[in-house]
Amino acid sequence: MIKLASALLGIGMLFVAHALPAQTLFESLQRLPPLQNARVINASQQEAVEKIYPLGSVRRISGRLRYTGEVLLHGQQSVLTVQLAPTHTAGDAFMAARDYLEQHDAQMLFWCEGKDCGPSSLWANAVFDTARLYGPDEQQSYAVFIRPEESTLIVMYAITRGNGRSLLHFERLVADSMPSDLHPTPATLLRQLREGKKLLLAHAPTQPEAQWLALLVRTLNQNTAFRVVVGGENAALWYEELVTAGVRANRIELDSVGDGPLYLQLIQ
Repeated sequence: MIKLASALLGIGMLFVAHALPAQTLFESLQRLPPLQNARVINASQQEAVEKIYPLGSVRRISGRLRYTGEVLLHGQQSVLTVQLAPTHTAGDAFMAARDYLEQHDAQMLFWCEGKDCGPSSLWANAVFDTARLYGPDEQQSYAVFIRPEESTLIVMYAITRGNGRSLLHFERLVADSMPSDLHPTPATLLRQLREGKKLLLAHAPTQPEAQWLALLVRTLNQNTAFRVVVGGENAALWYEELVTAGVRANRIELDSVGDGPLYLQLIQ
């Protein structure tokens, strides 16, 4: 059995960022309650890997694996799989790690839960090539994050197996080159909005830009009953552009304070 310190050090090695020293990150991860007493199942690294990471649900059609979205990368890959202590759940560990990554400037590109992700058997055997990650479809979570300034993609998969054991799987790929057009999916932004917290869009441009504007319009028009607050620097410009692009004005309120990055928040 590999002890907690080794587990957390492995995670720390996966997520080291220039803005966050390794030791600081290691100490922070030690304090994540759902990872206390975790046990390492696998820790490995490969210098040159080419891999497709799903940015959508997974299906098998006519014997071939199909994704609703994907990104193909080549680069150095680090992998870590941990089994959580019986006192902690996969869901809690997933959310704690997700929040931690977002607090340290990782942008979420895709997030799915349960059966919306597709069959767990495909994630375990086809996507991650790790059979032990198989479990009931409704007990899985998957998320993809990007740190574009470091050409780094981070994926996280959580599963509670049929025997009740909870696993958390991480992969980090430092790409030789990163596509410049990677943005969150509208479904992911909508899922985040439903949480009710401020959805910070720190990676969006300061001024309204065509791709981000189209993304936000598609997100808001997926559920036309939702009303949101838009705030942050240049929020008034974003408000005007969203209305011009087809979002009804009575669905948006403007936070006129104007500080910080662009954000959206659901009006409860």
